Amino acid sequence: MHFLDLVLWFVFVGWIAAGIYAFWNFIGVAILRPQPFPAPQAMQHRLPRVSILLAARNEQEMLPATLDSLLKLDYPDFEIILVNDDSDDRTGAIADEWAQRDGARGKLRVIHNHHLPSGWRGKVHAMSLAAAAARGEWILSTDADIVFHPSLLRQAVELAQRKNVQFLSLTPEVEMQSRAEKVVLPAFGFFLFMLFPLRRVNDPRSPRAMAAGAFLLMRHDDLTALGGYARLRDTLIEDLRMAELFKRNGRRTYLGITQGVFRTRMYENWHEVFEGLTRSAWEGAGCSIWKVVAGVAVATGMAVLPWLSLAALWLSHLVTGVPLAHNPAFIAAAAATAASAVIYCPVVFFAGVSPLYTFTLPLASLFYSTVAVVSAFRSITGPGLRWKGRSYQPPAA
Repeated sequence: MHFLDLVLWFVFVGWIAAGIYAFWNFIGVAILRPQPFPAPQAMQHRLPRVSILLAARNEQEMLPATLDSLLKLDYPDFEIILVNDDSDDRTGAIADEWAQRDGARGKLRVIHNHHLPSGWRGKVHAMSLAAAAARGEWILSTDADIVFHPSLLRQAVELAQRKNVQFLSLTPEVEMQSRAEKVVLPAFGFFLFMLFPLRRVNDPRSPRAMAAGAFLLMRHDDLTALGGYARLRDTLIEDLRMAELFKRNGRRTYLGITQGVFRTRMYENWHEVFEGLTRSAWEGAGCSIWKVVAGVAVATGMAVLPWLSLAALWLSHLVTGVPLAHNPAFIAAAAATAASAVIYCPVVFFAGVSPLYTFTLPLASLFYSTVAVVSAFRSITGPGLRWKGRSYQPPAA
């Protein structure tokens, strides 16, 4: 057996193992779906007051839809604290207008912030300002470009109480309209869930922690006791760091999945996808060049090599005329390619895009490998990382 044959069969086994592992990790995970408004008698049990925190920087397009959905929540006791984080569009004016509407008075408060202290990241600082003004027993940190189903907050609080956790995060459905989103984001989600398997994330005995920044529900007292957002002042991936902060300090955490209860559109084109993922890739790799190199090598070997080998061997057959059935490398490449497609296709289906995007996995892998390398290069060589008009240096490794 030649070296290429051996590698391709190893990749085949790797994909089969990854599929089994992914399926095993999703068994038993809570999935929240839309629920009708509960009958009055079903709401008699006390639900704690929740403070919903939003940091909004240049979100004039999506902010009205977000505020509208939040104000329609069927939850009995909540407040919304929105921080306009030095926006240079109409975000602040829109927030003020909504705060004066009927139904929003007493529920929506707006804080206008125009100063970013040294050593702080923008979103973390804005969330710190909002948390300082919060009066709820629980804190919900979310984003200003999310649309909620009315039942989401009630279901989430009830899930947190049922699981007896102090920190609950939920994954949103990501709207994907452009080709860039459909190619890259399903693969990126699959990559994250393989690195942060739900069984380990939700196991209090495991140190592994993970969260989705669109929905971080935390007990206020625990957040305060752990030092609040000031503990995370220099991070660009505050969702992951917050989950780690809670879990490593003895709090119970849980990451659930949603379908049809809240959605967001993270990016709109290739440039936004690239910049958005570049912002977090270096810190997500632990600011380690070796982890970046290893990640690129594994991603290329698993997602690119089988397809590239299959194409190259097919072309060789066309040139030489040697039957493909007589080429062990082609059989191994076909097996590895088929395994990757079978395992990745359900990911594409769950993401709500055409099954044809199963075949763009190699492109997605190459794209994210480039993102990781560029993120590391920008961080190490000096220019830093840009996000929403601000430049940041990553935290020290």
